[in-house]
Amino acid sequence: MIKTFCVLTILVWIFPASMYASEHFSDHEQFCQQQPDKKCLTYINEHIASSDLNSTHWYKANSYLFDYYYDKNDFEALKAIVEPFADRDDLPKVFKVQTYFYYAKALRYYNDDERAKIYATKAFDDIQQMYESFSDPMRMLELANLQYVFGNKETAFQMLLKTERKFGKSKDPIFNFELHSNKANTYHGFGDLENAKKSRKQALDWIYPTQHQNKIIVAQGNLARTYQLLAEYDLAIKYYVDSLSYMVDGSDDITKAAHTLRLAEICWQAKDNQQAIKWFKAVKESDLNRYHKKVYEQLATVLAL
Repeated sequence: MIKTFCVLTILVWIFPASMYASEHFSDHEQFCQQQPDKKCLTYINEHIASSDLNSTHWYKANSYLFDYYYDKNDFEALKAIVEPFADRDDLPKVFKVQTYFYYAKALRYYNDDERAKIYATKAFDDIQQMYESFSDPMRMLELANLQYVFGNKETAFQMLLKTERKFGKSKDPIFNFELHSNKANTYHGFGDLENAKKSRKQALDWIYPTQHQNKIIVAQGNLARTYQLLAEYDLAIKYYVDSLSYMVDGSDDITKAAHTLRLAEICWQAKDNQQAIKWFKAVKESDLNRYHKKVYEQLATVLAL
């Protein structure tokens, strides 16, 4: 499975490879680490409720909520909460950029590509101004991701190489995770799965020592899916299975259903129908997105279930 504004990550493999980028203006995982004993969604909603309406803290907490639903692949909830802000002109600058970014991604998920590109262009223009003002490498990754998804893959790749040349000595694990995840996406877009595999492994190696649970899941899923596409089935199974141990019931259900489905598919591809059926029966169909429901139906047919 693939997911980079917490910029740009990437679940490249849950949905089409072009969809994912994170948004590091509002990384909900870093925020929630302040209260590790609370469920992240509960903590975010409490912060929203305790903040004065339209205050800086209120907007910031809402941006964490955007990022939470985006990272959890819950595009129905994301679209519902972002849409009321999408065309408002009275928003703080950074929050408005975040709204454009997430709304573009949500619209793309629902195949509303024409409107998605309008909001992506707005996000791109504003992020570019921020980068020119502050030279923040994360902003460059966001720009590259938007180019990859809504613009030109070659332009995106050159932007990533430029960012790597300029900031490649950074020891920031999140920056390196995002950099290599986005490079992997572009390699995949070019059909170069071998280099995509190398970049995905680098992304995982950078993020694995951290406590960023969702990013670890994303990195493992991305790498597993690449191994699957390369018919390296044992490694694909290993990383998908490893990812399941990081998931939390109730918040990672969509991702869990997708990874479990991929495990069934891989076992079928490896001609191990017994294991394929075992994993298939573990899939909670109601948690699958519409892309994976098609895979589910096809697999049910070939497994005669």
